[in-house]
Amino acid sequence: MVLVLGVSAGSSGARAVLAHPDRPHHEPVARCDVRLRVGAALGEPMISAIRTLRTVAIERGEMVAATAVTLRTGLEPEVVQSLSAATTRQHVEVLPETAAQVRYLRFTGALPRHGTAVLYDVGSSGLSIAVADGATGEVLAARRSAMVCGDRIDQLLQEQLAAQGVWRGLSWCRDVKEQLAHERVVTATDPRTGAATVVTTGDLVDLSRADVIQSVSLLHTMIRETGTTPAVLVLLGGGAHLPGLRERLESLLRIPVSAAPDPTSVAGRGAVLLAAATAGPARWGPSRNDW
Repeated sequence: MVLVLGVSAGSSGARAVLAHPDRPHHEPVARCDVRLRVGAALGEPMISAIRTLRTVAIERGEMVAATAVTLRTGLEPEVVQSLSAATTRQHVEVLPETAAQVRYLRFTGALPRHGTAVLYDVGSSGLSIAVADGATGEVLAARRSAMVCGDRIDQLLQEQLAAQGVWRGLSWCRDVKEQLAHERVVTATDPRTGAATVVTTGDLVDLSRADVIQSVSLLHTMIRETGTTPAVLVLLGGGAHLPGLRERLESLLRIPVSAAPDPTSVAGRGAVLLAAATAGPARWGPSRNDW
């Protein structure tokens, strides 16, 4: 049985899924998240993720017939392709992240059959917004902004805690932010002084409020430029779990807002679909010489 490997590379690291080419919407055969180490090259987590999941396939006695990488980093596509090919010893598709996301969302029926949709992707280093045609998959407009991003919220949370006498590192603040996606209150304690305070979901709502409003202004501009009225906004990325984000966007935009299931893996799953579609019959034969 053959498998396809899809990788989403971003400024914070890489996420990869190993899946059957016709079942990317099912639970993956395996998945791997690799964070970028401080001082490491941007390509390191991508290569690590590919090696990890190819090892899984080998141990299962199965073949990785195609590999695709979507980009949201400072790496050039040619560099990614060279690094990935050296790891996989086969041709590697390098794809725009938005194209992979649109392909997967259309596959799962998350985009309307008629009209347009907004992809609102909150990552660690920034916000990506795209307006896409649900029927054709064409991306009509796309913008990237530093507003509404995980790194900025981490920093604002760190500053708020410091003002209350609690000093914690950015990585700890990031963990608390992610914890608040599932809990309402987290206690923050300074390990040196013993000072303590609580962080709530309401704090995250307040910290991100101004940036969300600014992002809606940008989105209104994109909607005017495309001459469309989106039928839905789909939340993607780790920030899709940001408390209150869905409700605020619905209130400000007055259109339905939904969060994609497993929103951080959408690009990787879309890469699986695109890689499988472009692999071609010649690359799906029974020979394992391409490992």
